[in-house]
Amino acid sequence: MYKNILVAVDGSKASDKALQWAKEMHDALPEAKITFLYAHQPLAASVVAAYAPVGYQFDYDLNAGDSANPEITPATRAVEQFPHQERVAHLTKLGVPSDVILKEAEAGGYDLLVLGAEGHGVVESVLLGSVSAKVLHYAKLPVLIVR
Repeated sequence: MYKNILVAVDGSKASDKALQWAKEMHDALPEAKITFLYAHQPLAASVVAAYAPVGYQFDYDLNAGDSANPEITPATRAVEQFPHQERVAHLTKLGVPSDVILKEAEAGGYDLLVLGAEGHGVVESVLLGSVSAKVLHYAKLPVLIVR
């Protein structure tokens, strides 16, 4: 079945449902590795991204307006909830969330991508549209949207 699963998390309630699904699969698929990805984007970049074409690459100043602690993220918190640490991993990347998720899904050789139906951030949703909708449209691998 699935051996290499990418789960996008952002700390939202929808993301928590994807995390719950991953916990169930962790037990059901003992051979599977699960990687949690937290894609973070500063608010100013969200505004710029609203007017940029899909896939446009941004250069970010990691210290400008980014209050996220790179050591404590929704991805690191997700990993802490698993008893078999050798079968889970976490990634935190800066950029447009849908683009970061799609790029990692392709580059990481995953065979399934899992994410919540709605993400974090009202402003981003209004300006950018749904991350899950963009990922679902452009992904080149199976995608599971958890509600």
